[in-house]
Amino acid sequence: MPWLAELALHLCRVLHLVVLAIAPTSLSPEPLPAGALALSGSLSAAALAAALGLSAWFAARLDTRLARNGAALLWIALAAALAATLYYRGPRAPLAQGVVFVAVPLWAALATLAAAAAERWLGSSFKHRRMGAAIVVIGLGVVQLNGAAPLLGSRERMWWAALRRDGAHLRAIDELTRPLRERRKVDELDGVAARCLRMHPAAAPAAPATCACLALRAEARLHARNAGAALRDAESARERCPEQSSTRAILAEALAVAGRPERAEAEARAALEEGGDPSRLRYALALALERAGRLAEARAEADRAIDAGAGRKAQLLAGALAILAGDLDGGKARLTPLAEQDPSDAEVLYNLALIADKRGDYNGARQGYLAALKAEPRSADARYNLALLTFRAGIAEESRHHVRKFLDAFPDDPRGSQLAQTTGTPLDKTYTTDKTDKADGGGVLPGRPAERRSLQEPAAASSGSR
Repeated sequence: MPWLAELALHLCRVLHLVVLAIAPTSLSPEPLPAGALALSGSLSAAALAAALGLSAWFAARLDTRLARNGAALLWIALAAALAATLYYRGPRAPLAQGVVFVAVPLWAALATLAAAAAERWLGSSFKHRRMGAAIVVIGLGVVQLNGAAPLLGSRERMWWAALRRDGAHLRAIDELTRPLRERRKVDELDGVAARCLRMHPAAAPAAPATCACLALRAEARLHARNAGAALRDAESARERCPEQSSTRAILAEALAVAGRPERAEAEARAALEEGGDPSRLRYALALALERAGRLAEARAEADRAIDAGAGRKAQLLAGALAILAGDLDGGKARLTPLAEQDPSDAEVLYNLALIADKRGDYNGARQGYLAALKAEPRSADARYNLALLTFRAGIAEESRHHVRKFLDAFPDDPRGSQLAQTTGTPLDKTYTTDKTDKADGGGVLPGRPAERRSLQEPAAASSGSR
């Protein structure tokens, strides 16, 4: 029954927290559920009951006020562990945050019980025997807690400690990487993956620990647009741990980005049938369908991914697919909330500028492309579209400025020579540009945009995976 499993898990966590209060660095700050939960719950219940029973027996055996106080403090410590475990779970984890609330009454109980035992058995020849025993125990507690203070004072360190003890701790990986994903800190995400692999090397025998680290590095490389390396890591993780749905989701996404949509679709659909995470798998499936040119199906899957909680990537893909389908209102409806959440999201700014471009809104498109370039100076599509936009509007000097910028920043992009030819920008000249984009301050048309001549189409919408 579910409530029995929940009770067993809770008892395991209570005992875990009690041990952490005694020796904070001896166990994981946030344990994974036990494999044999029923057995572990029974043993935890027995251990907690034994602690309560022994303290009661000890108080009765000595029949002193000191012993009774010690037993009462121990019961209070276990009650604090029970309450802290109920509080520090789910989004409030890791469990080790409750150590201080348990450690104070627990070490006080141990010191009091030690003083009572010293009074009874050390004899009258030992002066200050009660005080000495209590001081020794309290000193030990201070040493333990002081040594663990850097760990207990930082949620991030706790999650790292949990990941170090168990490399398959997907919750720890998620907590450490979620802020980086939200801020799109690709280098830092790759750094977390590298540190994870140092803790759990890929050269080690196949293990879930290694799989989780490899899948994380594959995700970081996807964010960095390194599809080949991402696919190698994802395939390695999938081979080592075929039963993990998270590795299958990242493999499906890597396959789609690497240009293998048929295999990506098969991988995503198979994992969905096996009960994998629908948010990630439906996003990967939508990406595969988009790469296969099945845009209507891709759009439907992107909507399902959003409904399943996929977040920014799926919304960005849905917006891009709407633009490709000519549904500019639908694309803007998908993208505007993302722009409100993060006004510096370069891909969202680019797509909104593209919508304005397609609607003939010169000023809106120009400002949007410039905003995208300010947020991400390496946005080749934004620079390319800006050069075309200003040329079509008849602002030749600014257009050539953006062409020079494009040629300098992206010398290997095959669109550069065609862009230069279209705009009349010579290719046989060495161009220098100011550190600041001086032409970015002018060129705004006061009224309706000038009549446009038939030229190349703007670059496509960004789906966040190109």
